[in-house]
Amino acid sequence: MKRIPSLIIGLLLILATWHSVLAINDNYDLIIVRNDDLIDYLISLPYSHLINAPILPVNPKELDPVTKAQLYSYIQLGRDKVLIIGNTNAVSLDVEKELRDMGFSVTRIGGADRAETAEKLALHFYQNGSKVVILASAWDYGSTLAAAEFAMEYKCPILLTWENQLSPSALRGIEKLNAKIVILVGFGINETIEKTLEGMGYETYWIGRDIEPPPIETTTSSPPQSSGSKSFFLGMIVTLIILAPVILYLWRRRSERMSEFLEQFNEKELAVLKAIMERGGEVKQEDLPRIVGYSRPTISRIVQDLEKKGIVEREKSGKTFIVRVIKKIKID
Repeated sequence: MKRIPSLIIGLLLILATWHSVLAINDNYDLIIVRNDDLIDYLISLPYSHLINAPILPVNPKELDPVTKAQLYSYIQLGRDKVLIIGNTNAVSLDVEKELRDMGFSVTRIGGADRAETAEKLALHFYQNGSKVVILASAWDYGSTLAAAEFAMEYKCPILLTWENQLSPSALRGIEKLNAKIVILVGFGINETIEKTLEGMGYETYWIGRDIEPPPIETTTSSPPQSSGSKSFFLGMIVTLIILAPVILYLWRRRSERMSEFLEQFNEKELAVLKAIMERGGEVKQEDLPRIVGYSRPTISRIVQDLEKKGIVEREKSGKTFIVRVIKKIKID
């Protein structure tokens, strides 16, 4: 383990990454990640920064109306290439299908777990290898956040490992990238991982344990920004200004269509629909009279009418039916 000043490690990283040649076969306009787990978002940050593509966290199960409005606006600008990060447990096949139905060209990169996903991302974006890799904990958000910052700054791939032993995915990634230097980041990694890597002949450095960040002098003026950064942020502001009216229009139009759609139902039909949806979208027909307070003949007639309108379906279950909503709607 080398213990050297952070300034020297910065120079070392810059020199080493000159030899890391980025090779990307596809240009992506948007990166999609799940919105209920921060790790997938963090490991996507270096690649988002690398290709100047925004990240959109989404519900893993389905796209909500606001997200759809944003996506429709985005695709109208001609940006239709989407990269989904994570397996189908992270972002479901239903979400992928919704994206394809909207007209997006979808690529998915995901592994059996977050460590394998990180490996596949690194190999995808650094197809010609990288002499330096950043290694972080797969379970420690602080470690991964710091690692993502380093990976963005020095344009290095990021890999994830378990706490007490080197994950097979991280080891494969290091080997396939032909790495020479492994930068460990944070406190979520056990020293046995460092010893394992050094025993295999890799040069290791540990940011956050042996190497302190460089001192930052207090100044009254803001640090200068590069023209590229200014252009990027200006572009983002202009894009938001352009998209805001479009998103608002689509949202209002959808609300109008929903209101028109609900007008076809009478009060009793809406009461039955609400009762079914509040119970997970399906219920026994024999239970509905007790739930909504209508007679059995009335319930039978209402369910038949809803079935004709294509809103529910019935499935025989013993002496009764299971009534299931097949077209979900929002009822206030």
